[in-house]
Amino acid sequence: MLPNGFYKSLEGVDEVEIEFICYGVPRSGSTLVYQLISGIYPQGVVKTHRYCSQRVKTTASYRDFRDVVVSLWRRSQGGKAHRHMSDAEVEKYATLCQARVRELDRYLERGGICLLRYEDFVDDPAFIFKAVEKTFGIMVDPQKVEELVREHSLEKNREVARRLRGFKEVDSETQIHGDHIYQAEVGGWRKFVRDRTAERLDLLLRAPLTRYGYLD
Repeated sequence: MLPNGFYKSLEGVDEVEIEFICYGVPRSGSTLVYQLISGIYPQGVVKTHRYCSQRVKTTASYRDFRDVVVSLWRRSQGGKAHRHMSDAEVEKYATLCQARVRELDRYLERGGICLLRYEDFVDDPAFIFKAVEKTFGIMVDPQKVEELVREHSLEKNREVARRLRGFKEVDSETQIHGDHIYQAEVGGWRKFVRDRTAERLDLLLRAPLTRYGYLD
């Protein structure tokens, strides 16, 4: 079995080496999903932002793609940005997001996975275990769920992030980076995109926003 951890690619890795894949669009809570799942499997749990073809138990987390765009941009600014995104920045980061969504689409088309919407679990991490039980029949003792949720609370993860020097430094056990967590809020993108630019962002991401239930 592979050691629990982050993997850029699983190309050439046999399925028997993998217990569970925690895929996520970047900035969509996949680190929290990984933390909780690795708490019930001592090995073979993979965190990744890429499509993996292995047919093993897999979660796929996603988030309002406008929040993803703003979060990716803020990360590039070291989390210190307190201004609106420029038109060029919206175009650049929306294009990056679209490429990530194509990987998510591949999981959706494949089926047999546990889709996790960030907005459903960010304030209720135990929801992840309910979804995993519903999809795969994996039951986790409620006391263990409480313990893991407490251990990996937003504040605990923030404490880990504060000890690290910048995004490139990673805590191997939790997979938390420096500057990893900003506000973790739903809909925070509106603070960083002006009205006209917001319309452009909606237009650029309209197809996936509609497909995944964020726009009618």
